[in-house]
Amino acid sequence: MKAFTDVQDITKWRIRLMNDRNQIQVWDLFVRFFHWSLVLLFLVAYATGDDDSSLHRYVGYAVLGLVAVRIVWGVVGSKYARFSEFLCSPGKALNYVKDLVAGKPAYYTGHNPAAAWMILFFLIGIPVVCLSGYAAYAVKDMRPVQGFGTGLLSIGNAYADEEEKAHHEYPKKSRHAERDGEHEAADEEGDSIWSDIHEISAQGMWLFIFLHILGVTVSSKIHDENLLRGMVTGKKALKSCA
Repeated sequence: MKAFTDVQDITKWRIRLMNDRNQIQVWDLFVRFFHWSLVLLFLVAYATGDDDSSLHRYVGYAVLGLVAVRIVWGVVGSKYARFSEFLCSPGKALNYVKDLVAGKPAYYTGHNPAAAWMILFFLIGIPVVCLSGYAAYAVKDMRPVQGFGTGLLSIGNAYADEEEKAHHEYPKKSRHAERDGEHEAADEEGDSIWSDIHEISAQGMWLFIFLHILGVTVSSKIHDENLLRGMVTGKKALKSCA
């Protein structure tokens, strides 16, 4: 019985060793850090979106910073992190999706064409979410950071000067204008175009996330590999590629 157990252990060890030899390091440390940090920060940002707290804004700054570094890393980073390695034409991505639906997609060691375009959508969509939220905050509270929204403040100051001048010249008219201005300001605060863009783009990110998870699930099943684990270890199976 002991001899049989020993044979089983040796067989498992050989299989593990063979699997290790067939692994290739694909995702570097920064790519993995970027991926999981983005997941965590996005969830925190979404959870605090209705709190009107500083945490939501600071998380947005952190996300924007992460994306900026990822863009730089896409130029100077490791092989499979560089844009030149995986960006492709829309036609190639659509053909890959068709093959994926048919159950016969080509295997890619790095990002496949569909994943490449998903990354592009994320790198464009996330700054839209962050910057629109930043602009909405600047319009609402008139407290821009690092000069962003200074133009909005200048416009506001110009209106204030004109209003003060009108108050001295036409007191009654000025009082009516003040009341109208207060109503308009309240409406603008509630229905800011930047707030709308921020809300719509944030909700739209969930569509990209759903498609990303769906693609990872289907691709993992078809190619018989665990892409989720690969984004933790950085390793993927060494197979014949497209």
